[in-house]
Amino acid sequence: MSRLIQGIRIALLLPIATSVFAADEAATSAVPEPASLLLTPSRCVALHQGQVCYQRVQISWSSFAAGNYCVYQEATPQPLHCWQEQTQGTFVYEFASDSSLLLQLKNAQQQVVAESTMEVAWVYKANTRRKTHWRLF
Repeated sequence: MSRLIQGIRIALLLPIATSVFAADEAATSAVPEPASLLLTPSRCVALHQGQVCYQRVQISWSSFAAGNYCVYQEATPQPLHCWQEQTQGTFVYEFASDSSLLLQLKNAQQQVVAESTMEVAWVYKANTRRKTHWRLF
């Protein structure tokens, strides 16, 4: 009787164990991200809303496959900087904008392989005056 119970326990645990190992295998054999784009710093802070924010940004990228890559501003046909037959690169960009900007890393076929956003934030929102004026006399 005890052998029968042990056999049932093993038979019940075996499908669970194999499914856990299959999940681990699937996680390790998953295709890694083809490229990454990192902005340092990733946020620019201006004093007032609507003001142009100026920031020196280091753009770093890496890819698992060597190739020709360029960094672009979104919806801009001219690249900011390009690399030939590289797997990684860095570039210092002089950011000047009053709104957030999406930067994209594209391969030789003009496909976006990675992107990152340079955010613009403000210390003070709108430059508005108070609508209520107090008078004592």
